[in-house]
Amino acid sequence: MQLSFSHSEAEALHLQALELRQRRLGNKHPDLASTLNNLALVYVSQERYSEAESLYLQALEMRLGQTQEEHPNVAYSLSNLGLLYELQGRYLEAEPLYLQALEIIEQRLGVNHPGAIRCREKLADLRDRLTSEQ
Repeated sequence: MQLSFSHSEAEALHLQALELRQRRLGNKHPDLASTLNNLALVYVSQERYSEAESLYLQALEMRLGQTQEEHPNVAYSLSNLGLLYELQGRYLEAEPLYLQALEIIEQRLGVNHPGAIRCREKLADLRDRLTSEQ
């Protein structure tokens, strides 16, 4: 059975999850960063980029405060923010985020990890866009 939700239903569910996690876990718990990230994904799908950026930055800041800078979750936050910038045509801001994310993933999880492969693909796509626009 596959569930299907509208963007507004998904947003409402993520906002509810965010409120519950904040109430039960406080504002510093790692699960809160994941919930912020998931809500940002909904906003990206709705092209609500400024709201998504704010949430991605909050999640990144939270993860940096909770873990080592080389933690894979930090890399995934960097990559998500890079993708957001890429979608907005902010390629020069996206590239260093992808590079930093790739370095962390390769260092912590290995060069053949699926996350490293995806990150290299994103970086290659971004560089293709940069080359084609010059």
